[in-house]
Amino acid sequence: MFQFNFDVGEGTDEVTITDLIRNLSPESKEVLAPSSIQQTAEPFSELSLDSLLEALPTQISYSLLAIPLSDGKELKLARRDLFDARFQLISEGTDHPESTDQTPESKSNTNSALQFLDNPSDLVPLVYEGGLKTWECSLDLANYLNSTGHGSNTKPTRILELGCGTAVPTLYILHEIFSSQPAGETETHIHLQDYNASVLQLITIPNVVLAWYSSPAAEEYRNSESYESVDSELNITPQLFSAFKTSLQNHGIHLRFFSGSWDTFDLNSTGGRYNLVLTSETIYHPKSLLGLIRVMRDACVAPSWGNVGEEVHQYLCLVAAKTVYFGVGGGIAEFIRCVEETIGEQASRSQVEIVWDESIGVSRKVMSVRWA
Repeated sequence: MFQFNFDVGEGTDEVTITDLIRNLSPESKEVLAPSSIQQTAEPFSELSLDSLLEALPTQISYSLLAIPLSDGKELKLARRDLFDARFQLISEGTDHPESTDQTPESKSNTNSALQFLDNPSDLVPLVYEGGLKTWECSLDLANYLNSTGHGSNTKPTRILELGCGTAVPTLYILHEIFSSQPAGETETHIHLQDYNASVLQLITIPNVVLAWYSSPAAEEYRNSESYESVDSELNITPQLFSAFKTSLQNHGIHLRFFSGSWDTFDLNSTGGRYNLVLTSETIYHPKSLLGLIRVMRDACVAPSWGNVGEEVHQYLCLVAAKTVYFGVGGGIAEFIRCVEETIGEQASRSQVEIVWDESIGVSRKVMSVRWA
């Protein structure tokens, strides 16, 4: 278990792994005991949009996340409050052993989610990978997308965000699409992947709905009689679902959600390669780099499954990360080395380019990867 404490909105002091273990509650130590940690990675699985929407509570609480942009402006995106996600789990009885509404596996997953909602910065490999938090580099990636105009183009696009968590880069893209006129014949396929299915349910899908709700595309719904305005709270109703799905259809947006480890990611099931591959704060653990690199490379340059076209495939692969993740072993140098070793003899034709960097404070960069 480790913690690198560069989250956005809930500042904490950096601590060492030893400090973390020493300060754990008895309940946390039990969760992290060798016998209780999964020894195998979560398998690849798809969660349907309808199932995620149906799992939402009747109301969600949210706050605004400010993203500083390179042009000096500031973009504010709505994101679900962590305390609200925790309240949902408690109100559903998932923290009570006597609850009989869930299977043992489901109860274990939701209880784990409760544990890490209390300590969302704590990372436990093969159990919880930090998706409940908004990490700093996800804002950097959204800023870079804004500076380059990605998200506002109207070309048919397939987008994949790996290790999405709160999905800030995708929320930016959705904000741009929902702020524009309906797409006509243009279609955008947006796929969101996170290791934990509970993160997709508790954080990702609420944030996606909020991105629509706070956009011009939801103006008609907000002005309708079925909408009741409450500051920082959104009522979840069948009317909201209907309006949300109508906006998705009008703007040509197709959403899919996947959970599980990168080692098990099934590109064939997702429809093949992508035009835009995004990931942020995912290179902190050296042991997971090979799986991440394989997915990113295949998502960009794998043979066409027939749905992207036979012309030269255009793609952009962006990785946002801190230069070094102290106490963990990962970082940009290790990522580049791993890319070169993975590609092998073709490394000379692969390229990792730093396209954005921040040297003030914690060193952070955005990299563009061209695969051989």
